[in-house]
Amino acid sequence: MSRILLVNPPSAVGLYNKSKIRVAITSAPFITLATLAGELLREGHEVRIADLMVEEDPFNTYQGILEVFQPEYIGITFTTPLFHEASLLAGMAHELLTESTTIAGGIHASTLPKESLEQGNFDLVVLGEGERTLAEICAGTDPQCIRGIAFGRGDNFTVTPPRELIADLDDLPLPAWELHDLSRYHSPHIASRDNPVGYMETNRGCNHHCTFCSQRIFGHNIRSKSSRRVVDEMFRMLELGFNDIHIKDDNFTADIERAKDTCRLLIEEEFPAPWALPTGVNVTDVDREFFQLAREAGCYQISFGIESGAPEILSGVNKKQSLEKIREAVEMANDAGLETVGFFMMGLPGDTEETMKQSIRFAQSLPLTYAKASMTLPFPSSALYRQIKMEGRILSEDWCMYNFHSTKEVWMHENLDWKTIQHYYSLFHRKFYFRPSYVWKRFWRDIRMGQLMDDIKAVLTNDWSG
Repeated sequence: MSRILLVNPPSAVGLYNKSKIRVAITSAPFITLATLAGELLREGHEVRIADLMVEEDPFNTYQGILEVFQPEYIGITFTTPLFHEASLLAGMAHELLTESTTIAGGIHASTLPKESLEQGNFDLVVLGEGERTLAEICAGTDPQCIRGIAFGRGDNFTVTPPRELIADLDDLPLPAWELHDLSRYHSPHIASRDNPVGYMETNRGCNHHCTFCSQRIFGHNIRSKSSRRVVDEMFRMLELGFNDIHIKDDNFTADIERAKDTCRLLIEEEFPAPWALPTGVNVTDVDREFFQLAREAGCYQISFGIESGAPEILSGVNKKQSLEKIREAVEMANDAGLETVGFFMMGLPGDTEETMKQSIRFAQSLPLTYAKASMTLPFPSSALYRQIKMEGRILSEDWCMYNFHSTKEVWMHENLDWKTIQHYYSLFHRKFYFRPSYVWKRFWRDIRMGQLMDDIKAVLTNDWSG
């Protein structure tokens, strides 16, 4: 059996340090590495996780782990803005352990495998869903015989046939949360109810096709864990020391009846901990009964991908939801006693100053507990990127700059200059959070929940200019 080190780069959360939402970022072990580790442990391998985002001196810590553990395989998962950092980590592994194999995974590597191999320090790229593929690699299988990988450079670049997605997610082992020191993770009250927070997934895939998003990893066909498996996994997380669970599905309610059954089972078994849906549900997939069941089952917060307050902009990015449906869903969640979070995007295709003003006014008109805006970026995994690149409007492919909240100009918008987009990104948060009605409502909520000093600190430490 092999020794395997799975690595989360140092800046996995640090990307948000200059954002308007940095005061609301959770610190929790990433589900991806824990799930991969669970599969590898089941196969009998020796596995460690290096979560460098919680280390004060991440690169020296990483070097020490390499020297002591001497892994034969180093798997690094990363998003687009972390490509260069991940490549540096892979290079360090090769310098210290010349016989080791470095493996890239995640959405960026799956989208650009040739570039990841030729510009990075990786020996292999796992394409898409990684559990079974990584297990075969670490078992020493000939790469030519492994489906769903890329390897080689130049004329020797090879992509093997795609691997079928895992049909029954209940077949996956439990994530190996025991490989993390949970005492090192702490999330602010604005984003959690208790610490430590634990992430989990209950399904894979998204049943919607927004042009700014990508499903190169899990696709658009929904595969779900059974309600029984979900609830058992949540109780197991409590046993391991988590006190608040955040379900990180692309759309927990894609199968609304399964979502309701899960809530009913949590109610029946008196699940004692708080949980939340921070990555969003689609407003077209929910109903009043679901929100009521979720609240009774212990859910305290639900997010919505609203994106814009201008119908023509929503239509232009294939976001098939009306403003009326958005309002109805947010109001139903609010009526059920849930905190509500709305996600918006500034600088979407077709946006003008007027449509961005519409988005700000729409956000203000909704009973949202929190609202978050980002600046639109065409990530290479998205249909939006492919369209803009075809039109010659990509200005930079320096992936370090592809940060939703503190990026520079990497693409040319058809109507807006980048300073205008940045201005409305900042304006959105000022207009939403500094309304007298919101401040007054928030003050009394903080008094009731004992969180007034947390909110004061958040205001004082955030940069609201721009």
